[in-house]
Amino acid sequence: MAEVELNIQRFSAEVVAHRHAHHQLVLPVEGALSLSMDGRELRAGGLSGMLVPSDVRHAFAAPDRNRFLVIDVPRAAAEQLGAAPWFERAAGEPIALDAAAALLVRAAADELDDGGGSVALRRQWAGLLVLTLAERGERGPRRAPEKLRRALRFIDEHAHEPLTVADVAAHAELSPGHLHHLFRTVLGATVQDRIAALRLARATELLSRTDLGIAEIALRCGYADQSCLTRSLRRRHGVTPAALRRAARSGRPAEPRRGRALPRDEGA
Repeated sequence: MAEVELNIQRFSAEVVAHRHAHHQLVLPVEGALSLSMDGRELRAGGLSGMLVPSDVRHAFAAPDRNRFLVIDVPRAAAEQLGAAPWFERAAGEPIALDAAAALLVRAAADELDDGGGSVALRRQWAGLLVLTLAERGERGPRRAPEKLRRALRFIDEHAHEPLTVADVAAHAELSPGHLHHLFRTVLGATVQDRIAALRLARATELLSRTDLGIAEIALRCGYADQSCLTRSLRRRHGVTPAALRRAARSGRPAEPRRGRALPRDEGA
């Protein structure tokens, strides 16, 4: 029986080009990976993975620190999992990860990194991730209009910059009202929800894995200033940037800070 295989990979800055006989899901845990495929320049990172189709030559490189879950899915395995139609439709496209899927990717990476987990456990994780992403893809942005997918790609690439709904709508050639309707109808979220999630994911990564100052991290991730990042983290996770960094360095979870409710994020 064909089996899915899961590995954790760290890519180098050297450009490598090849093709393989299986589909491959490339799911970010840390950092970003640049890919060139079918004449397009693509990126996996943040809340955007990639589905590399079988038998398609592609080149890739990652100049900075990175860590990815890479799942090899033979065509026969995709059929056995009932996910073959999704693989055919999503092949060569970015895979949008919602918050739950991103947490699942992180959990698998933490469980299996540094050679942890038996072959059987790795295959169970791989099957769970494939089925989760395929199910979301069947009802989510993979079936969305092309203009919505264009908007999602634009957000993924520019969330760290000052970005408004009007900017995204203009790139997708939609009115802001139509774009809002598509996001609500197809994704069950707003444009600002997506931007905020990407910024917070990137900020959390930088706080946990770098020594950059909190104010610099805030600016790099698209926040107006450090206080906006602090409000966003406290509102969503109940912790401050400093507490999250201390917890990451100590290996202990950050304790939620109790206090008054915070106002909605501004300038994020």
